[in-house]
Amino acid sequence: MKMFIDGRWTDSSDGAVSSVINPATGVCVDTVPEATEQDVDRAIALAVEGQKEWNDIPLHEKLSILERYCVLLTENTEKIASIMCEEGGKPIEQCRTEVAANAAIFRIYCAAAYTFYGKSLPYNAEPRSQGDVAFTIHEPLGVFANIVPFNYPVELAAHKLAPMLVTGNSVVLMPSSKTPRSALLLVELLVRAGVPAKAVCCVTGAGSKVGSRAAADPRVAAVSFTGSTRVGINLAETCAKSLRPVSLELGGNDALVIFDDCDYALALDEVINGRIGNAGQTCCASKRFIVQRGIYDRFVRDLTARLAKIKMGDPSDPSVELGPCVREDSAADVEKQIRLTIEQGGKLVCGGKRTNAFVEPTVLEVSPETDIARDMEVFGPVFPMIVFDTVQEAIDIANNSCYGLSSGVMTSDMRVAMKVANGIHAGACIINGSGNYRLAHQPFGGYKLSGVGREGAVCTLEEMTQQKMISFKGILN
Repeated sequence: MKMFIDGRWTDSSDGAVSSVINPATGVCVDTVPEATEQDVDRAIALAVEGQKEWNDIPLHEKLSILERYCVLLTENTEKIASIMCEEGGKPIEQCRTEVAANAAIFRIYCAAAYTFYGKSLPYNAEPRSQGDVAFTIHEPLGVFANIVPFNYPVELAAHKLAPMLVTGNSVVLMPSSKTPRSALLLVELLVRAGVPAKAVCCVTGAGSKVGSRAAADPRVAAVSFTGSTRVGINLAETCAKSLRPVSLELGGNDALVIFDDCDYALALDEVINGRIGNAGQTCCASKRFIVQRGIYDRFVRDLTARLAKIKMGDPSDPSVELGPCVREDSAADVEKQIRLTIEQGGKLVCGGKRTNAFVEPTVLEVSPETDIARDMEVFGPVFPMIVFDTVQEAIDIANNSCYGLSSGVMTSDMRVAMKVANGIHAGACIINGSGNYRLAHQPFGGYKLSGVGREGAVCTLEEMTQQKMISFKGILN
């Protein structure tokens, strides 16, 4: 496949390509262009022109175009899901669900755009404004450089496209070099639906090259990034030099607190389902399991037995629940983190082995002082188990991390649930559920090093626009 720029499939200016690897087999399934700095510059220049063209289209026509995109997307579900499965190793049923989520997110943002009102300022509120009529309107920021991670290349692309487009911005989309092809197809469908060819494009290549180049370009009005905290900080530093806004959804080491009085079967389901999906490669997946002492031993035993029944294998098989990590080197990193945890005193209960890009479901009993119980984010099917006694102890363990993306608490006592939800320093707390929970309307984002800003239909349109105040001075005097 090639890049999609100006409505055309395009090679890089120097002809360089990178390989797309199927992590389940280790086989190269395709190549995509490695964009040069000149390619990025050209895409941004086109986006500047395209933004003006797109913004001039009336809102109701924009939304009709985006609805046509949703129809095209649904018609191409199997094609896109198959490519996602092949390039990312995500089980095929999860891929189909993700394509459906993309369409739902677009439709929700379109609905939000219809009620994205300006405001009428108070009339005659001050002596100096007597007779004035003042109000606000929303104007697009301009060109967005949007960087999408490998783990949810279709769902997160929706959050990087829909709010920007409904508010009249243009987008240069930059997918992960590990999973670029599904994003390329999305952008092609947007243009087929009627979005001006210059207003949306997809540039492929290493994020350190294309993302950094785009973020440094003064023609880019804002950057939206989902990925690692280290890269997010670098992008924020770049944009700060010219006071351009950034939206950063970064790492997490999310806690799930499980009390003795919980619905035990539900808690087991939430622990497994909230961690096994996408081979544990989910930003808001629970990554620390803080279990009260009264049920701790039983819970570890039953979790281990349940994980032994998880079917791991070819992600294109609909019966497979656990596929590979996105690359063999990613799986090797998870393996190293498991070994480090054991060296720090953690007890390996089950799993711990890697075969190529596949990592077995792994249960570790750890103390709150280990790296994995604090600041080490593991992107793999690993279950660190931590015992606690009191409510405050559980909250303290959960907060002893540089991250704060999401969280969850399992208990039948709603007073305890609210105390935990109020006490945990995170962007969300799910009561009687895993923190692996995201709604299109939800103001999704985190505390501390988990990011800056929020994504969600209840808030994002404000962040995609500038507010302008217009006043008819003295018109009613």
